[in-house]
Amino acid sequence: MKAEQRVMADAASLINAAVEQFISVARMAIAKRGVFYVALAGGSTPKGLYQMLATSPYTTQIDWARVHLFFGDERCVLPSHDDSNFKMASAAMIDAISIPEENVHRMPTELEPADVATAYAATMAKVMGEQPLDLVLLGLGPDGHIASLFPGTPALDVTESMTTALYVEKFDSWRVTMTYSVINAARQVIVFIAGEAKAAIVKDITTELVTGLPVQRLAPTGDYFWYMDTAAAGQ
Repeated sequence: MKAEQRVMADAASLINAAVEQFISVARMAIAKRGVFYVALAGGSTPKGLYQMLATSPYTTQIDWARVHLFFGDERCVLPSHDDSNFKMASAAMIDAISIPEENVHRMPTELEPADVATAYAATMAKVMGEQPLDLVLLGLGPDGHIASLFPGTPALDVTESMTTALYVEKFDSWRVTMTYSVINAARQVIVFIAGEAKAAIVKDITTELVTGLPVQRLAPTGDYFWYMDTAAAGQ
């Protein structure tokens, strides 16, 4: 399924649009099903989204007691580590909103990587049952990776489980990521792409100069959007 591309003037405009979309999707899910399941992403653009959601008047526009926060991927570091997506999201948003502690589902990265993946899949199944995620937020790496689905890693071909652990050689680190099966089943997927540094990879993807990149293997069954600023879309 081809993504609908939404190009904003700059990163600030992109974040404003993303906040409105996040609130709209959340309120619709809560109205229809009484709950909103969302997978958060790491990165500077999602961080800007979280920071704005944590300010007035946005904090009161969602019934946070009916929101469950998951993480699309995580580095295998303790939650207090500066590289932790959980720590970033906590500082940017979670600590400032009225969400029950039990509705925030961090990956238990104090465990061994494979055990983190197994435990997190069990948590997702317990909380969501057969329901898909309502929204998955993703960034885009300059190598075409999304979540921690990196080129050339076995994680790309995991289909039987919701999460998997992988070693990323170029960063010399272990990560845990949601798999394509979970991401593609979501009711809505948004990929954030901001900044001139992303222009080359956007050109490669959209003109198919390069094929087989992780982002090109996304095939969401629900709504699928790319939110870009003009710098990222420049080529």
